[in-house]
Parts: sequence; structure tokens; C-alpha cells
Amino acid sequence: MTNAPRRLGLAALTLFATVLAGCGGEKSDAGGTADVASLATGSAAPSASATAAAAAAGRPQLRLDMNEDEKQRLWNAYNYCLRDHGVREIKERSAATPKGSGMISLDQSGEPKAAYVACADKLPLQPPELDEEKNPNYVIQWNDYVQCLRGRGMKIHSLPDGSGWTYDDGVADPSGGLDGAALSKAEHECTMEAFGGR
Repeated sequence: MTNAPRRLGLAALTLFATVLAGCGGEKSDAGGTADVASLATGSAAPSASATAAAAAAGRPQLRLDMNEDEKQRLWNAYNYCLRDHGVREIKERSAATPKGSGMISLDQSGEPKAAYVACADKLPLQPPELDEEKNPNYVIQWNDYVQCLRGRGMKIHSLPDGSGWTYDDGVADPSGGLDGAALSKAEHECTMEAFGGR
């Protein structure tokens, strides 16, 4: 059995961002798109790192303790901004989202690029605990997270480069019976246990 590796946008967060952004990528911090520096006015263009840092400074920050409604409001603001700046909404898929959620499904071509530039300051940042560069305990906590999922019956292991986890090969049911809502719940609880200090 070949299974795609899972990356720590931690599926609960990754799945949430994927559903809201309508993307198929694993890096939820980018919502399926590359980080885009904001446009600058003036005669000299600032460096890409300077504009990326400026955009990140004003971006909404997700927290581990946020409830789904709070996260959804932030992702909706970003997605509506993209739509309002010309990213095509896939109306038939938007119509299939939960009533009253405000979620929309967008085309994932990455066009028009100007929309992503205009909305860069609305793209939510993942919680700092899940950022290896900001969290000095990330590697230990990541291993605790994987062990937590294993403790719930999942037959998984960390990838050698530390970029995520994958199902064990040769196991009849590597998910341990966890899928859909049960998997999202387990991942959220293990995220809070390993990264949230609970």
C-alpha cells in the first residue's frame, strides 16, 4: 500500500485550510500558493525579503487554541479578498459547502497573481508552535505528536527528513480506523497535547 506522506500543517490545520482555500496543497500557511510580497510604491523596489517581512507583520495569526469558527472567519476574509480581486470562484463547489459557513471554493491556478499580492496581508499565519524556525522544541514536540497518533491506533512513522509522517507499509489498516472527522479530531487533540502543553 502506497500512501502519500502527511506534512505538519497537521492535517487538522491542513485539512481546514485546504477546504477553505479549495486547494490541494499540503502547505496550508501558503493556502496552496507561494508567499507573495506586497507591491511597493516609490522609485526603488524593496527586496523580496523586506516586503515578505512587511506582509507577514500585518497578517492575522492563527493560534492553537482558536475554535473552528474563529479560524474560518480568518480564512473566509482571505478567500473573499482573493475573489474580490479577480480569482475565479467555482460556484458549484461553493454551493456544496456547509450552509451558513461563508466558505467559498476558488480556482487554484494562482491567477491573477495581482490578487495574491493584494491579499497577502490577509493570509493567515500558522501558529508559531507549528513553525520549526520559531519553536526551539519543535522536533521533540513533533515526535510526541506522532507518538500520540500511534497511541490512538495509527500505524505511522515520521519521514526521515522530519517533514511529516506517512502510513506504515504492509499493514492492513494503517489508519487504525481513523478517517474523516475521527482523524481530524485525533490530529487536533494530539496537536494540542504535543504542541499546546496539555
